[in-house]
Amino acid sequence: MVKKKLAIVGVGPRGLYAAENFITQLSLTESQTTLELLLFEVTGDFGNGQVYSTAQVKSNWINITERILTLPKRDEVVYNGTIIPGFSSYHHWANLNFDKIGSSEPDIYPPRAKIGAYLKERFTSLITPLLLNKTATLYNQNVKSIEVLANNKVRLTTENQNFTGLDEVLLTIGHQSTKLSEQLIKWNSYFKNNSNVHLFLDPYPVKNYIDVTNTQCKAHIGVRGFGLAMLDVMRGVLAKQGTFKITDKHTQKCQFTANKNANTVIVPFSLDGLPPVPKPLNKVIDDLYKPSKEQLSNLEKEIGDKTAQSNAKGVDFLVSAIVPIVASIYTSLPHTLGNKNYTFKQVEEAAFKWITNQNYKHSLILPTETPIVSLINSYVDMATATSAISLDFCVGQVWRHCQPSIYKQLSYNNFSNEVFANIIALDEQIKRYSYGPPVESIQQMLALVDAQILNLEYVNNPEIELSENGWIIKSKNKNIVANIMINSVLDAPDITAVKSDLVKSLLYNESIKIVSDNLGVQTTKDGYLIEKDTENKLPIALLGRLAKGTVIGVDAILECFGDRPAEWAKAAVNRK
Repeated sequence: MVKKKLAIVGVGPRGLYAAENFITQLSLTESQTTLELLLFEVTGDFGNGQVYSTAQVKSNWINITERILTLPKRDEVVYNGTIIPGFSSYHHWANLNFDKIGSSEPDIYPPRAKIGAYLKERFTSLITPLLLNKTATLYNQNVKSIEVLANNKVRLTTENQNFTGLDEVLLTIGHQSTKLSEQLIKWNSYFKNNSNVHLFLDPYPVKNYIDVTNTQCKAHIGVRGFGLAMLDVMRGVLAKQGTFKITDKHTQKCQFTANKNANTVIVPFSLDGLPPVPKPLNKVIDDLYKPSKEQLSNLEKEIGDKTAQSNAKGVDFLVSAIVPIVASIYTSLPHTLGNKNYTFKQVEEAAFKWITNQNYKHSLILPTETPIVSLINSYVDMATATSAISLDFCVGQVWRHCQPSIYKQLSYNNFSNEVFANIIALDEQIKRYSYGPPVESIQQMLALVDAQILNLEYVNNPEIELSENGWIIKSKNKNIVANIMINSVLDAPDITAVKSDLVKSLLYNESIKIVSDNLGVQTTKDGYLIEKDTENKLPIALLGRLAKGTVIGVDAILECFGDRPAEWAKAAVNRK
């Protein structure tokens, strides 16, 4: 009889799927294993985690259409005589039938709390029999430190308890707070010494600031950041101050009707002032940008070549493989800028130059100097197929369809650290187009501009000064004073800047490999940390955001239910 004592720290979606796969792999082994499974989730939201908390406001939307939210079912398994019941796929659980819905209907982006309900139910069905047979124990505790002992066992420490004799630990801790920037440190000090203002350093949970923003008689709210989190902030702040109504189903055009006592102005800003670009409205439009199976297969062969990866000098390696697909799709679109006056080769060349330098100007590319509201309207028109398509918009949508292939082939690669860091940075840049919000979110933004609630006059890198009454936001000889400031810029996965005691202890106690500055740690293909000097696997595995740099594409929920937890589970069950 084999005994195995395993701890999983961080039991959100990725930790849930890893645990499922581990139990499944155990059930397939010929030798019986007595498992002691310790599950740690500091939020208490086992299975769904903080991001998919069921208690969060409904105005927080997931950024993936339900149409592609293909979270797989779990089959029933028997482990040591205990039946672990199966659980349905998300589509089945949500009673979604896309054959009946129709591909021309606008895509639906559900509240994150709804996804959380699915994940929570799925976890409960997994854990209940394991708790009954005393295989698993749940700990609503914060793990403070991790250490590999001389006997190659692992010790975990929480605020009030030590856990020793662990055969191994899986870290699926997700998003971690990092050290504050100099600007935020200055603002935080200012806020603590000024009772006239309010500062919120994190956009989540929204409930932290809703009461303040709704009780101020005149709330001028500055929002640092102009991306997806800003949209959640915007909706959350205004949820009790009025209502949105869709006035045109075909374009999702909205109108906002404010309550009589509403007196709020929201002032977002970012370093470049560029808006997130909406995804296509529905499947019919989205399919215009979808590469063929043959194109994706050829892409995977080209970028998955390990020798070519070793010889790669920069992002050109990836861009050169994608631009022929972009040019093929763009030249086949029914209505494009330039009215078909450009050859395939010219489109390919323009796409390459723009991807590698987004300051590149071309008549096929929408100028970013366009007035902000006009720029946003142009992207909405493209997303709803009511205007000519620009090449930059096309690149973003094609890139999104190529991302699963990119993530699959470029994780655990032969690139130099510098080349891979640059590829990751490029993918992040393109996300303004490839990972944009639904059309409805952008139409809500435009409705608030019309209602003079959302002020976009200061969006492009304004000067900001501190005064007794608030943040003075200045741009082009104008200024506005914000008495509330919300930071909606989410932390990057820079492991050396993470504030978590657990991560600090990991870096301090183990000579683990860090991929490069501003990224995460190096892991094996099955997720294990590597000792810096010996290249040995440590009995600690890490999946997700803090492995960014070894892997690419770590944040999306589809990746949480992808191949990596399954690869880890196979290795973990067979590890001696």
